[in-house]
Parts: sequence; structure tokens; C-alpha cells
Amino acid sequence: MKLGKTLMFAALLASPVGAQVSVPQALETARKDLSAALEKLESVRSEITKEKPAMSKEFEEVEQELGEKRRLVRIARTAVEDREQAMRQLERERAVRSQDAGYLAGLLKDHALKIGTLAGPGEPALAVDEETLAREADDPSQALGERLEVVDASLERLEKLMGGSIAEGEASTEDGEVVKGQFAAAGPLAWFEGGNVSGAVVGERGESLPKVLGEAGVGDLFKGGEAELGLDVTGGKARALDEVGGGPIDLVKKGGLWVWPILLLAVISLVLGILKVIRFAGYREPGDAWVTAILAALRTGDRDKAAELAAKPAHPAAGVMRKLVELSGNTADVVEETLYEQLMSVQDKVSSLLPVIAVTAATAPLLGLLGTVSGMIRTFNLITVFGSGDPKPLAGGISEALITTLFGLIVAIPALILHAFLSRRSQGIVQTTERLGLSFVNAQRSK
Repeated sequence: MKLGKTLMFAALLASPVGAQVSVPQALETARKDLSAALEKLESVRSEITKEKPAMSKEFEEVEQELGEKRRLVRIARTAVEDREQAMRQLERERAVRSQDAGYLAGLLKDHALKIGTLAGPGEPALAVDEETLAREADDPSQALGERLEVVDASLERLEKLMGGSIAEGEASTEDGEVVKGQFAAAGPLAWFEGGNVSGAVVGERGESLPKVLGEAGVGDLFKGGEAELGLDVTGGKARALDEVGGGPIDLVKKGGLWVWPILLLAVISLVLGILKVIRFAGYREPGDAWVTAILAALRTGDRDKAAELAAKPAHPAAGVMRKLVELSGNTADVVEETLYEQLMSVQDKVSSLLPVIAVTAATAPLLGLLGTVSGMIRTFNLITVFGSGDPKPLAGGISEALITTLFGLIVAIPALILHAFLSRRSQGIVQTTERLGLSFVNAQRSK
């Protein structure tokens, strides 16, 4: 209904101005227009219906193509990141390999220089171009490739050395004389012959020339004959240790001035100790039966027999008991006072010379310490003059510093033990004398 009114209104508007159109005519015109519009709409819908499958298919193809391109883009991005990461890993490995090549090239150069510097007498030289060692290449791998000839040259030199080689040179004798001659080297061993000197060669640190130690049979070796030679598997270290170690006389010489007073104290302590041991060994300790026999003789009034019995034992108690027998007629208090007076005399007698041994035991380590201080002062003075690079000039002061302490302890420890033993023995003698004397006094009191 609304559509008909609208079409009628549109037909009225579309009619020419001033034209007389009836309502039925306008309605008819509108129906025609509506039919034409509907037919056109239907035609358009039919065309759309026909074209829609093709457009849908094309849309799906475009969408699939877009998804594939997106997938390829993601793959491409992932591949780029992987390649970049792999490239970074390769760069790191290349840097490490470059460092390794530079390090190995440096080791080969150091090896060649060390052989040239530390080669022993008679040993063949290393056949390597010095320019190759001196040239520094920008590429470490190139430098390593050039210096690989050091390995080949070292193997060739080792083969020559193991087979034996001879070279001219100079050596010094044990007396310090410089002699020209020939060196024969085989492995780490070397021998020398020149002039009237022949023997094994020993290299000493700090010496510019090797030292020749006289040995028979070396001349036959240079003449191409057979020779039986001594073999020092320590490379001369055993001989050096034997020279450094020495014996007691060498220690005394190395100890310096302060060793002699320490040795004097040792002799004093030893002599006094022997005297005291011999004296104490001669004592025979009496028993209680001895006192009983003396008392029995006194009870019978036989003082001569009591005095004879009192003087019989070889012991300090014999003198004390003889004195007590002489005073046995007095009161017990007088006899007891006499006993203590005699004990003081016995104690002085048996402990004589022991203080001297104690003094030696206390003084010996002090003299050793004094020698240590003196040796260290000398060592520091030498360090001030020569520095601390070469230890040989410092050996004298250090030896004196340590050896005097060693001798001081060697003397002090036995002296201290001897003093303790003799003191204990002397106290036992005094106690025995006191016990026997008190037995006599108590028997006098009980009468």
C-alpha cells in the first residue's frame, strides 16, 4: 500500500507541469515501472548468482596464495636468522682457531730460540731459517704454516743427537783453565777432549763454559774405538749434591766463626758429663741392713767396728754415717743437726759440675742464634751489593746462619738431657743418704 502511494506520488512528480493525469493512468504507469524494475532486479540477481561461484573460487585461490606467500615469508625469515646465527658461530670458531694458530706459532718460535740458547756442547744446531722466525705474518695460520719447519728441524736434530755428534768448542777444567778441543754429544751426555784434558762435561748454572771432569777412556771414544764410560743419569745433579752436602768438616767450615765456641761448649759438657757418670757409676747404694749392723755394733759398745762398718760402702752416705757414729754418744738432737750439716756437704759434692753442664745447654743455642743473626746480616749486605738474582754470593751467609743454629741445637739437646739425668741421679744419692741417716737418728732416739 505504501509502495503504491509512493509510485503514484513519483508519477505525479514525473508528469509534465500543467498536464492533466488521472489517477488510474498514474497507477498503471507505476505498475509498469515497478514490473520493469523487478525484472531488472531479477536479471541482476541471476547474473550475481551465476558469477558468485566463480568469484568464490577466485577468492579462495587468492586466499590460498596469500597463505602460501605468508608461509614462505616466515620460512625465509627463519632461514635468515639461522644463517646469521651459524655465521656468528663460525666467526667465533675462526677467532678461536686464529688464537690457537698464533699461540702454536709462538710456541714453535720459543722452542727454536730455547734450543739455540740452551744447546749443550757438541750438540748440532737447529737448521731453521732465522728470517722465518723473525718474520711476523698478519695471518696467524700463515705464520703457523711457515714455522712448522721447526718441528721437522727438531726431529732431524734429535736423530743426529741420538746418533752422536762432534763439534769444536772450549771448556774449563776443574782448576779453571780454559782449553780448546772437541765435544762429543750423545743424547743428554757430552764428553770433551782437548790438549791434555779429557772427560765428561757438566754444565753449571751461571758459567759461560762447560766444566770438564777427568775420566779415563774418553780419548778412545774420539778415535772411533770402544770405551766404557760412567753414566750419570741425574745430569750432574748427584755430583753437585755430594759437593754441596759434604761431611761434618765441611759443615764446620761453612758454619764460620761461631761454630768453634759451640764446639768448645760441647767438649766441656761431654767431658764433665763423662766424669760425673764415671763417679756416679762407682757408687754402691747401701741398704737398711748396713744401718742395722752399725747400730748393733754400737749397742755392744764396739765403736771401732761401727766406724769400720760405716766407712765400708763406696757411697757419700759412708762419710755421713762415720761422722754420726763419732757423735753417737751425744743427744739425738745433736746427731740430727750433724746429719743435716753433712747432707748439705753431700749435696754440694754430688751436684758439683752440674751447673756448668746446665750453662753449656743454655748457652749453645744462644751462640747458634748469634751466628744466625751474624749470617743474616752478612747475607743482607751481599744482597745490597749483588742483588738477589744470583744465589751463589748469598750461600756463605745463609750457610753460617743455618749451620750455627744446627750446631747449637745439636750441643744443647744432649747437654740438657745429660744434665737432667745427672741431676736426677744426684738427688737420688742425697735422698738415700738422708733416709739412712734418719734411720740412724731415729734408732738413737728410741734408746
